[in-house]
Amino acid sequence: MKRVDRGIAAVEGIKSAVAKTGIKKNGRLDLAVLFSDYPCLWCATFTKNKVKADPVLYDIELLSKNKPLRAIVVNSGNANACTKEGKEAVTEIVKEAGEILNIKKDNIAACSTGIIGERLPYEKIISSLKNMDFSEENCHLAAEAILTTDTKTKEVAYEFEIDGEDAYIGGMAKGAGMISPCMATMLSFIVTDVNIERDLLCKALKEAVDFSFNRISVDGDTSTNDSCFLLSTCEGENSKIEEENEAYDIFLDVLKKLCMELALKIVEDGEGATKLVKIIVDKAKNKEEAERCARAIADSLLVKTALFGKKAGWGRIAACVGYSGVTFSKQGFSISIGDKAVFDRGKENKIDLSSYMKNKNIDIVVSLYSGNASYMMWSTDLSYDYVKINSI
Repeated sequence: MKRVDRGIAAVEGIKSAVAKTGIKKNGRLDLAVLFSDYPCLWCATFTKNKVKADPVLYDIELLSKNKPLRAIVVNSGNANACTKEGKEAVTEIVKEAGEILNIKKDNIAACSTGIIGERLPYEKIISSLKNMDFSEENCHLAAEAILTTDTKTKEVAYEFEIDGEDAYIGGMAKGAGMISPCMATMLSFIVTDVNIERDLLCKALKEAVDFSFNRISVDGDTSTNDSCFLLSTCEGENSKIEEENEAYDIFLDVLKKLCMELALKIVEDGEGATKLVKIIVDKAKNKEEAERCARAIADSLLVKTALFGKKAGWGRIAACVGYSGVTFSKQGFSISIGDKAVFDRGKENKIDLSSYMKNKNIDIVVSLYSGNASYMMWSTDLSYDYVKINSI
């Protein structure tokens, strides 16, 4: 397996077009259309927020029709959520895109990201769709066009082998705030040419998302627009993957690696973040309790602000363990920061961590001594800049 610097264009037949529609007040790119020369098998995961944006509702219904996908229209700067014209906007955009691209509307998905509760001026999108040029080179610009408060694009692509044949996978994502994916305002688009059954494609995506995007938290907020798409042109030369065999395992491993890299790029670019925090809860009664404890720590504002202040704040971590409701041994639990055990089964170890806390990367490990399960998450600190960005 080797990295290739082409993003989603690493897969033959994938093209993009971009535009400045004026939805973003700063005049930057705010519209991307992803297009495939080939009908694609596809699957997706969406936000668990009960308040879903209209494009999410549209895509969920579209997915249930089990028809191939040829294009995805993505706008940034406006979430098209919680407005009376949201459904109409999606319908008109998809209809116009179908006529321009000469494909059926049921082969087109739509995504939005940005401000919630403002009308999407979809007329600007439709006007821009009429003058878009598609190319492989534009795929990098598409990764830029989908950004909101992000400070950098997020792209990953790999070349690998299945059955001795070359295969390709590429992905791009956006997200910096409102990030606590239970599947944040997070969008991710992944394409591959691996020849695979649709059910296995969907199974692989679910496992990869649970392994990656669902293990990051910037601020504990889950967006109305979270969407992660996985498309396959099935144009690869590998024998069709029809069962969970060695070929499937190879594909799954590469997909998980790609998703994890994109997820870490999101959390590293968290709004105003100065630290990337890895949280491990181990020796838990079961995976559910390990996750509950890790998520409590990852989402804690008090822990985050302590980290921004370069303080160990292990007492705040201990409080998270307590209110998360998990089981720990009668002797208590332990907390390590870096490789130092600062709290061990009810007893503080006085250790000077002032030098370690200046690092960008911080590791926290909590051991519950109630079983053998573990769970890992990544989070950030909470800075002044986060407040400034989100007070506008």
